[in-house]
Amino acid sequence: MASSTGFGKSKQTKQPSKAADKRVAASKQYDKMKSDGLPEFNIFIRIKDKKNWFPVGSLAVNRSNQISRAIFEKEAELLQGAFRLFPVLRKSQNNLEYGYRLKEFSDEPIQLAVRPEPGKGNPLQGAIAQVQNAVSSLLKK
Repeated sequence: MASSTGFGKSKQTKQPSKAADKRVAASKQYDKMKSDGLPEFNIFIRIKDKKNWFPVGSLAVNRSNQISRAIFEKEAELLQGAFRLFPVLRKSQNNLEYGYRLKEFSDEPIQLAVRPEPGKGNPLQGAIAQVQNAVSSLLKK
């Protein structure tokens, strides 16, 4: 017996969006860092002067003292996910603060993330970032 496909046009399979591709790549990178034994942190967000924290993701960093910098480097992605999960946060998007906690110590209090001052930090990292930006701008042309 032959299988019939029915009447009408066959459905096209959707290609993943660029944002979905980015999320998949970030997930793979996170899994690699996790398997390498790097410290993992749960990231939270809340409206300033409020008590409730909203979980918005996880990050793995090379060193525990780099977590605040990593949070603010990934701020746009964290906000995008937070607004998708918790639309109520969108109303207060200019009045939000971040927190973090080591994933393995879920009973510990959430630490408030402090935005690093621009210009302060490791000068070597700044130089490396400038070289990376220059190379990536050349490759885009």
